[in-house]
Amino acid sequence: MKRYKYELQKGSKHILCPICQKKTFKPYVHRGTNNAVDELKYGRCERVNSCAYILYPDNDDSEWQDYEPTKQPYVAPVPDFINPDLVRSTFKNFDENIFFQYLSKTFDLETARLLQKKYNIGTAKFGGTIFWQKDRDGKFRTGKVFYYQKNGKRDKKKGSWYLHNQVKKNFSLVQVFFGEHLVAENPDKPIALCESEKTAILMSVFEPKYTWIASGGSNMLNIQRLMRLSRLDFVSPDQGQFELWEKQTAFFKGRRMDVRVERAFRNGIVEKGDDILDLYLSEKEKQLAI
Repeated sequence: MKRYKYELQKGSKHILCPICQKKTFKPYVHRGTNNAVDELKYGRCERVNSCAYILYPDNDDSEWQDYEPTKQPYVAPVPDFINPDLVRSTFKNFDENIFFQYLSKTFDLETARLLQKKYNIGTAKFGGTIFWQKDRDGKFRTGKVFYYQKNGKRDKKKGSWYLHNQVKKNFSLVQVFFGEHLVAENPDKPIALCESEKTAILMSVFEPKYTWIASGGSNMLNIQRLMRLSRLDFVSPDQGQFELWEKQTAFFKGRRMDVRVERAFRNGIVEKGDDILDLYLSEKEKQLAI
């Protein structure tokens, strides 16, 4: 009987699935131990009818693994796309777009226009801002609507929402990182990953040596989206997310972790949950006060 190097972890314990984010994931471990190969990547989701994610450590016969032949490897759902004419129809009324006005005030009108075109920023009703999610093939996956105050802070009285729900009933949404299209346009340029769309946009001006992309939330950093990237050079987590993001991106060889926010938090410069943009803006305010 053939012996396999890997096996699914025994017992009833399950962890968070890297795809569906449900606590239904069994990681692969080295046979005879309880040591996971990579619990953020290799394993099987028990939601066989809705997620069915499964990824084996490798396919080398010398290091084969246990698996059930009846279980099929995870196949990503086929995404729906948003008509680009609809997207372009939102590229107007920027005098009403509070976030665009904030960009103009922070930099200048010309830079704001360049950023709008670069990151596909649209205008929603009542002064809202649309961050269109464009993939590496130039297709639009969805649009996320936010409302901002004149100081650039989120208007917490108004929630964020997705536009694809208004485009088609039962829209098949498969999200990618915000700004993924820029990676395809500049394949040799170093890539920096942060959490917030707003942060990616402004950091592309403050640190232009990188192509800045955003996960759109700490829980949106999963293996499915990461594996769409051919490279990842710099990871800048929000305060409090450093260890998790360090672990989740560890399979990118040579990627560097941004420690500035955690260091600033320990020194009382930024607050809990702040990010690299908050650090930049606080330093800018101090310089103006001098």
